[in-house]
Amino acid sequence: MDKAFDVLFQSEVDAMAVARTSSHTYGERFRYQCICCGEEVYLAAADSAIKSPHFRHRRGNNETDCERYLGQQGELEHYLSIRKHSKEHIGFYFNIEQKIFEISLTLSSEEIDKTHAEGGKLSLYAKYYTQAFFTMPINNMNMVPNINNYYMLDEYANDYYVSYDNSGTKTKYSDVIRRDFKLNIYKVNQINNHYKKNTSYNLYTNCRYLAVSEDKANITELVNLHSVEIDDDFISFITQGREFFAVEFVINCDDYGTKIFFLKHDLSVERSESMDILWPPVYIKNNTLVTNSEKLYISPTFELIPHGNINSHVMDVRNVCKNVFELYFDDKVSIVEKNVECRIIKEERELSDLCFEEAEYVYANRYTIPELYDYFLFDKNGCTPLIAGANIYLSDTDRILGYKNGHIKVIIIAEEKKEFDKKILIQDIIKYHPQEEIFEPDEFMDIVADEIVLAYLESCYRSGYINTVIKKYIKEGLI
Repeated sequence: MDKAFDVLFQSEVDAMAVARTSSHTYGERFRYQCICCGEEVYLAAADSAIKSPHFRHRRGNNETDCERYLGQQGELEHYLSIRKHSKEHIGFYFNIEQKIFEISLTLSSEEIDKTHAEGGKLSLYAKYYTQAFFTMPINNMNMVPNINNYYMLDEYANDYYVSYDNSGTKTKYSDVIRRDFKLNIYKVNQINNHYKKNTSYNLYTNCRYLAVSEDKANITELVNLHSVEIDDDFISFITQGREFFAVEFVINCDDYGTKIFFLKHDLSVERSESMDILWPPVYIKNNTLVTNSEKLYISPTFELIPHGNINSHVMDVRNVCKNVFELYFDDKVSIVEKNVECRIIKEERELSDLCFEEAEYVYANRYTIPELYDYFLFDKNGCTPLIAGANIYLSDTDRILGYKNGHIKVIIIAEEKKEFDKKILIQDIIKYHPQEEIFEPDEFMDIVADEIVLAYLESCYRSGYINTVIKKYIKEGLI
């Protein structure tokens, strides 16, 4: 078939447009669905000189075998309406703290209420014709709207079937845990403990990943690659009744040895892409870029192709000059190219609607990060996102800022050190460290000191001697 449902852009896409982008070369899993039956499809004949690009079912069928398609008029439009938001709803993750595999479900408040009224429930199946190993009624008691709600996959399977409405329709998600002990790749998340499964068959340089496998030899071979950077030793853990091994890594370059290793796991390595928003300024809200302008100037390392790697019309994208594009959009736009996955939304913000609330100050030398806000540590090394439960020790120049919806709600700084009494300190040094030496006034001509130290130096001038320890303290600026 010529069209499919793009779960990333949440819209119908044309095979010809997709073939013009690089996305067809790395086999993005779960991204394209048959508009009629919802099964996963992939782009075929993208580089063919004989056939035109089209979508095919991964299960081996072509479009004529799809029992819901059959060329019937109106079928595409009918089934397109029920394919909306599947990408927004379901995701697969690895919890690095608890060492478990997870599935996430995200619904809006309206969707939760509607599904609850219809008796909908989340059901997970290891096989299509078996009983669900996990079932949960969907309601406001069990779910928080508009965020990822995570649930443990406690039964082992390569493919999972998911249903989250009252229709009983099961959607298949293939290779959630890969067969033949091949590497499972997850994108490392610096914000929380949930690492999202990499649905691409391609890996990119300078991107941080987590590799998980049941075969220890696979992880050991990965660790020994010269072009792969490993922070820590690999870990082992038991979940779903099986032992797994895992390690975080970054590919520094796509050399021959690295490519051969990943090729054994049906993965390819490519150089990463990047994208900068030049103007206007944007801020991040729930992993989405937010602006109040309808026009953006973007500098990507790749070409923006409407309906290919950006869900905009041709008239809304203009190449201003080399690697600079002018982009118009109404409410939201998504840009997806290789490792770049960017969502931008427009929000009108009136100054009168903003509530400027003064941040709370907390003084502590040791602070345990709660789950209340999004916390960041600002120190001599820059800015570091913090996760809940982390214990942070603060020096005089360190700051922890807690944000909520882009606003600073709390500032944590180290406790102020108590000022010591210099007179008492000088007296104690003289009492317990009575060593003296000849006082040379010229040594202290450039010393900047307060009245207490100057009074002591004057007494030394009169006596001709100075305490050795006090002299050292004055020279080093300790008193």
